[in-house]
Amino acid sequence: MIDRLTQFFTTQFLEEEETKNHGIEFATAALLIEISRSDRERSDSEKESILAILTSLFEFTEEELANLIGLAEEATEEAHDLHQFTHVINEHYEYTARKRLVELLWQVAYADGRIDKFEEHIIRRISGLLHVDNSDFIHAKVNARKLTE
Repeated sequence: MIDRLTQFFTTQFLEEEETKNHGIEFATAALLIEISRSDRERSDSEKESILAILTSLFEFTEEELANLIGLAEEATEEAHDLHQFTHVINEHYEYTARKRLVELLWQVAYADGRIDKFEEHIIRRISGLLHVDNSDFIHAKVNARKLTE
């Protein structure tokens, strides 16, 4: 799987800086997907939310985005923890961007109209790994709920 990921990024994006940036995009996609998987029910609305978020954040063709999502889904299934994804985010995102990512995670969780206890637990864990303050965690939840109402 790692070989497929490396091959994808090196064939799609040849410059080193671009490859590094796409690692950020991969980590972001993986975290969003992890939220949709956390309640064991991946709804179409959650999948659509992830696609809309990734499309608004990053510039990928439809094929590249489909490949990215496929690789990120595989990675989340094989991952033993979330650190490998949050580490990349922490290295390259400023606090404001990490806080915004937590809000996007909430948006995925709210996409199906309800928050499962497992979704909330995973978002709280990710928020902690991203070093987002609890007050910002709560604000992100409230803001995401407002956007989905």
